[in-house]
Amino acid sequence: MKTALPEHLLRYLETLSGERPDLGPEEAQQLPLFLRERYALYSARLFGQKSLIAVETENWESGSPAEYGKHEETLRQKLGQPVVLVVPFLASHARNRMVQMGIPFIVPGSQAFLPGRMIDLRERFPRPGPKHRGTLTPAAQCTVLYHLLRSRLDRMPLKDIAEKVRIGEVHYSPTMMTKVKDELEAAEICKTTRSGRSTVLEFAAAGRDLWKLVEPRLASPVKKVRWVRWEAPGYPALLAGISALSRRSLIGDDRLPTYALGPRMLESWLERGTLTGCPDAEQATAKIEVWSYEPKLLGNDDESVDPLSLYLSLRYSADERVQQQLERLLKEVKW
Repeated sequence: MKTALPEHLLRYLETLSGERPDLGPEEAQQLPLFLRERYALYSARLFGQKSLIAVETENWESGSPAEYGKHEETLRQKLGQPVVLVVPFLASHARNRMVQMGIPFIVPGSQAFLPGRMIDLRERFPRPGPKHRGTLTPAAQCTVLYHLLRSRLDRMPLKDIAEKVRIGEVHYSPTMMTKVKDELEAAEICKTTRSGRSTVLEFAAAGRDLWKLVEPRLASPVKKVRWVRWEAPGYPALLAGISALSRRSLIGDDRLPTYALGPRMLESWLERGTLTGCPDAEQATAKIEVWSYEPKLLGNDDESVDPLSLYLSLRYSADERVQQQLERLLKEVKW
């Protein structure tokens, strides 16, 4: 999974040390699955000492100091070298506890705790800001993908689009569709015209050409990932990630199946006991991706997520086999 942290990390370390360290990728096959999923590994020489840098990848909820401590200990024991955890955010109480526990960590642009080498714990950490303005909101992204995959929305009144892009009780309100219209128009993805009393959309391109136009503005639908125990996995959750890709290609599935749920479903199922959360993959029976929009809105069957959202969720994978199958996946889309 891609992370933007290494470049951010390099700039931060250059500011602290006065020189830009070399950061090279590191193999991690000997690590447990849950650590390979959660961290991207790099080797570096920091302040004269060789270290491994474990960069927490996107979409994970911040761990507790105890969890990060277990991760650091396992990484250090399995890899036989000092390990520094790089995380995007730490609350002040978690940071203080990790310092007490002696866990080396870096929050790029903000704080570093490298015992014996560097300590920078100034209070200047900004909370995560909004996404880049070029990225569409989940509602706008879902609407465009619906148009590409399920049913054309050209020349359709906004109130009818709001009713059409739905499954059961899950849908966007007319007010939300008005916001989507404004957003797509501002991004020059579509324009609006009047048809009688109604406002209708006209997309700037069609099929594959529209996909090429909007893809740079589309984000992975995955908001966060959770390991769970689930006695009877399946619908209404849809297969996602490598599990979904394995159904559409020759690539093998992971040991644990991956499923996608809408933004509100996970907490509801955890409260009802349908799922039980787990701290890592070793105790889990499935991996859950929580999406920013309801995956069933776009899925064309009752088993797996749609191909375009699947592509977006995996497009930054470092696995060449995954990249090859994603390229094949796009070629098979019926535009």
